[in-house]
Amino acid sequence: MPEQDARRERIERAVRRGRVWLADGSKEVGAALMRGVHEAAERIGSRSDASSGGEAAEEADVEKAAADPASFFSQERRREAEKLGHANILVTGQTGVGKSTLINAIFRAPLADASIGRPVTDRVQRHEIPGVPVTLFDTPGIELGNSKDAVIRDFRKAIKGSRRRAPGELIHVAWYCIDAGQTRIQAYDTEIVRALAEDVPVILVFTQCIDDVRVDALDRAIAAENLPISGAPVRTLAQPRKLAGETLEPRGLEELVRRTHDILPEAVRRAFTNAQGVVVRLKAFHARKVVAAASATAAGIGAAPIPVSDAVVLMPVQLGMLAGITAVFGVDISPDSGAKLIRGLVGQGGVAAVGRQMAAGLLKVVPGVTFINAAVAGALTAALGEAYIQLCVEMLRRKADGKSMPDSDMLAFLLDAYHKAFRVPGARRRGLWRVGARRQS
Repeated sequence: MPEQDARRERIERAVRRGRVWLADGSKEVGAALMRGVHEAAERIGSRSDASSGGEAAEEADVEKAAADPASFFSQERRREAEKLGHANILVTGQTGVGKSTLINAIFRAPLADASIGRPVTDRVQRHEIPGVPVTLFDTPGIELGNSKDAVIRDFRKAIKGSRRRAPGELIHVAWYCIDAGQTRIQAYDTEIVRALAEDVPVILVFTQCIDDVRVDALDRAIAAENLPISGAPVRTLAQPRKLAGETLEPRGLEELVRRTHDILPEAVRRAFTNAQGVVVRLKAFHARKVVAAASATAAGIGAAPIPVSDAVVLMPVQLGMLAGITAVFGVDISPDSGAKLIRGLVGQGGVAAVGRQMAAGLLKVVPGVTFINAAVAGALTAALGEAYIQLCVEMLRRKADGKSMPDSDMLAFLLDAYHKAFRVPGARRRGLWRVGARRQS
């Protein structure tokens, strides 16, 4: 039919213009967003550099997303989780220093208690949980009675063995844990730290820090050794501790997370961000890179103005963005809850029904608009992404309080945050990159 042919031609033109716009525009984006924009460029161009086959695949994404948005979101969520990479950390220290307590305080799943694993060497064991993109190479505890040469040999065997396997197996950093109750470091410890540092960056972690006077003395002793460690030792207390009638709150966990994040290769930082459960702001930081990429892509598509009836062309970008944010945060959204959320967000039905629903929403937000241009497409996508980030933060907050978030609350929260995000003064002008960042997540 002539009307369908004309509509398809408009969508094809929007996809082509989006590819060209993004390829040119990505050169002018700040360094903090460059990774996100390149990911968007890869998403647009990876299927085919210039062939009609790539455009046909993109059009198929539009049809799939419109016909069953929940299923499309689920597929994209799996794909984004696979893209996270895998971070690998060696955690060691003498018996009784509190390694397991530290590990379980840092990560969103009890990796130290993971039953799935296998010995790597006599003194190194591998611990991992399906769905958590971090593997710990843990030691049950090293003893002063053990030959330090044998310990060092086993550590080096594990580290060098990881280099011979797939890139996802590489050990990236080591945490060497020392009980802060002691006032000096054993020669045994210093020799192992020096040996480890020849093969992998080492962060020295003081555990069970409850007496700063003793910790200061230990810190001075460490400084005198001039150990090849990454930065100053990190002082931690993994769990609350009662002392003289007062409760000492956990400390140092955020610093350890941030220090580790900065040492890790860029390719696996999102994996570590997903797995850690301490610094929510770090999750939001990486999630906003996903939003930046999606907003740039949407703006590129809108470079050739789209009639609001064809707004469905943005759906694969926006659903992919939500899937990417979910992967970064590592939030526990069941398939059923995710489907309800997406269906409630975009409505149900085929291309025409979803297009009408999106058009109605646009006309309410931007009165008088009959075409979606680059600024509107980017701003609406950025606002949706920011709203979803706030939803993920709220879900984590409730989980920390021992509560769950009902499906109906999730949708209501998201829609409210979306409308508020888009209405923030100046948001439309900033819409290509970040809209309505109202909260410190």
